[in-house]
Amino acid sequence: MKVLNDDGTLSEAYRAFFEKYRAELSQDFESSLLWRQLLSFRWVNSALAARTLAEILRDRLYGNARLQDISAREKAGDSPGLMINTTLYNNGRRLAITSLSSEAFDYDFFEDLERSLRERGRTLEPGSISRERWNRLRPMTLTDIHIDPCPASVPGAVAASASFPPLVGPLTLKIGDEDTYWHAGDGGLYENQGLESLILLCLKQLQLKRTKRTLIIMFDSSFPFAVGERCLLKRAAPFSLLTFDFSRIPSIMEERATTYQTLFFQSLQIEGVFPDRQTITAINLRHTDAKWAADMSDLPPACKAEAEPLATPDEVRERIAEIPTRLVLGSECDRQLLHTAAFKLVEEHRGRILEFLDRR
Repeated sequence: MKVLNDDGTLSEAYRAFFEKYRAELSQDFESSLLWRQLLSFRWVNSALAARTLAEILRDRLYGNARLQDISAREKAGDSPGLMINTTLYNNGRRLAITSLSSEAFDYDFFEDLERSLRERGRTLEPGSISRERWNRLRPMTLTDIHIDPCPASVPGAVAASASFPPLVGPLTLKIGDEDTYWHAGDGGLYENQGLESLILLCLKQLQLKRTKRTLIIMFDSSFPFAVGERCLLKRAAPFSLLTFDFSRIPSIMEERATTYQTLFFQSLQIEGVFPDRQTITAINLRHTDAKWAADMSDLPPACKAEAEPLATPDEVRERIAEIPTRLVLGSECDRQLLHTAAFKLVEEHRGRILEFLDRR
């Protein structure tokens, strides 16, 4: 089926698909999860909550889809590839649930490092950089832990990626008849954007000369770290047993890790180890960065109908930033704000994206 008509508009088939897509993703998955947990007497077990979430996603969204189904569509050219990031509690490494082999991520960093040094008349001293530490950055795949990726359940993979204890998960994977278990949870525990997996995948393709340029577009809807800072500045007692924010601890560590990650990749681009920005570019679209009109003419209808409508662009940005990352969005205003922000961000970066794609 054609995606676009000759005039550039969505074809009728794809327009119908996206309308159904938006309706199905607007379901209240959170209430379903809570009620099924209570009625099945699983409510005290967060690991069983991950299983319950997988069941709900299977029943209401994905059906019995498996990785082999998506891989077949990708091979036929009917859909892009899929990679779902999770974090392994066993060894702290990323698990990329995908039909790709582990070799697809096996970028040889030291080959490019040594080439860059040779070009400047230098050599890499033995043992100066730990190859073992670099290898730990490479994501593991299901084949690395002796699981066949083909029959892997898409609902299960998504549930694992969304699992964040003590409420949900981690999801436990048993290896055949062995007494071996791997425990997979939220991919954001390792790295929230999933950027590293994609960069290693792209760098490997560039190194093998199977592609010439790479554009990565990140749709980052994670809960902004600064929101927690503003809230804590106004609280005399930070947390109680009932109000403890479990996500704050990994978020603090992530802030530091993300800073080092950015400096690391940018420094290696400057030094010529990694390809320059003309070859590999990442564009980050973050929902809180959308620009709003000073006269509030672009405020969505549902927000204008509220008892106390948002009055300034700063109030809109703050409202969007405080929308929690959950399995339900109860406010119609919040839904319309995020939808409008997405359109604004794509339009704002349209020129930069097309410039990269059109460059010869």
